Amino acid sequence: MRVFSEQPPSVRTFTVPGNTDPAMVFLHGLGSAGVPAFGSIAVDPAFDGRERLLPDLLGFGFSDRPLDFAYSLDDHAAAVADLLDGRNLTSVDLVGHSLGGSIATVLAYRRPDLVGRLIVLEPNLLPWDGTASVEIARQSEAEFVDTGIDRLIADADPEWASTLRVADPIALHRTAVGLCVGPEPPVQSMLESVSVPRVFAYGDRTGAPAKEAELAAAGVVVVRIDDAGHVMMADNPTGVVGVLRAALL
Repeated sequence: MRVFSEQPPSVRTFTVPGNTDPAMVFLHGLGSAGVPAFGSIAVDPAFDGRERLLPDLLGFGFSDRPLDFAYSLDDHAAAVADLLDGRNLTSVDLVGHSLGGSIATVLAYRRPDLVGRLIVLEPNLLPWDGTASVEIARQSEAEFVDTGIDRLIADADPEWASTLRVADPIALHRTAVGLCVGPEPPVQSMLESVSVPRVFAYGDRTGAPAKEAELAAAGVVVVRIDDAGHVMMADNPTGVVGVLRAALL
């Protein structure tokens, strides 16, 4: 895990106060931000009393966007670990979507003391396992910053475009590259090997993960969310809350 200096870049976090342990932490996907991705889920009455953290990953939303940061999955996981350490939080219930699910898995693998239960929503499991991330990573950083980001925003749906506009293009590109290259071992191997309770959720319009049998054999609970595609929190928030309730309450 990356070790930060005495003044690490700041991960801005929206917090819903609560005093019932464990805290819940939600990690957003590529080009998104904490509240737009998970705000309606986190404030569901089912989770009243729990402290809920919705951080903006470095380079996204309102968080810092350091230029000397590599934005690998390990770097992002270390930044979230620094956030949790700073708040003296351990054994949190960690929820991550897409990129956020991959980062959540890396965090659970590298810092098992910080994660009590892990719920991932269609994370990238293997190198070059994605669509938008692959499209971004195949461009050079300079090309993406110069023209690629504008094309991406123009082609995005309105909700994603709104958070892409405030994402740092360099951070977005480096994060996409980091997601495509992946950590060592791969995210799938990490997810299969961590010992905490794990849930992998997918939308029925996306389809079951190609490695469903391997995940199930490793003890990962694989669940389907009906009437949902990749951005299931927007497509079927009630279904997402139902999965979290079953896993965490």
